[in-house]
Amino acid sequence: MVAVDTNIVVRLLVRDHEQQYQKRLNLLQNQEIFIPDTVILEI
Repeated sequence: MVAVDTNIVVRLLVRDHEQQYQKRLNLLQNQEIFIPDTVILEI
């Protein structure tokens, strides 16, 4: 399981850099992830 931070989630939401967006999307599609409560609060 991979824990993600705020930057990863925000990159997916704003999609401001296509290459980084694709990397984050690939991570979420191919890994089991954990999003801590603090990350949700920061977003």
